[in-house]
Amino acid sequence: MKKTRHLHLWIGLICSVFLLLEAVTGLLLTERWLMGMSGHSHDNHEHAHGDDHGHAKLNMIDAVKKASESGAFSMDEVGVVMNHGMYMVRLNDKDGTLVTIAPDGTVVKKEVNTFASFVRAIHVGKLGIWNRLMIDVAAIAIIILTVTGIYLSVKILRAQTKAKRRNIAA
Repeated sequence: MKKTRHLHLWIGLICSVFLLLEAVTGLLLTERWLMGMSGHSHDNHEHAHGDDHGHAKLNMIDAVKKASESGAFSMDEVGVVMNHGMYMVRLNDKDGTLVTIAPDGTVVKKEVNTFASFVRAIHVGKLGIWNRLMIDVAAIAIIILTVTGIYLSVKILRAQTKAKRRNIAA
């Protein structure tokens, strides 16, 4: 049992690094102001366009196409499109440019933040072979932690049951 507990401890410590990395990068992506970018993505449309009166809401693809036609970027540059109340287009450039598009297809802003690009690459798994290796290690670690945790819990529960029986018999 001591070896299992020791194995559980060390794998838990190693796995916690990966879980912490996902949590921190997820937080940074959600709270963009922590990386020096402006606020939340859903706050920007009101500042740029008022209360949404007179603007036709387009679906994501049409809004991105319309913004591209305005000359803000080329459709060939589009890497990732996210919907957070606004349409966020991550361009495939070296600077990690993020283009915020209103639901009516107008470009609200373009931001370049290489740190944010690096954080996003870590979070979404664009680290090449290292990403696959980290996911495999984390998956194996979680499996081992679960199995050893169940094993240790069963052993402890059995020991507690035996101790209760001894106390009742005594």
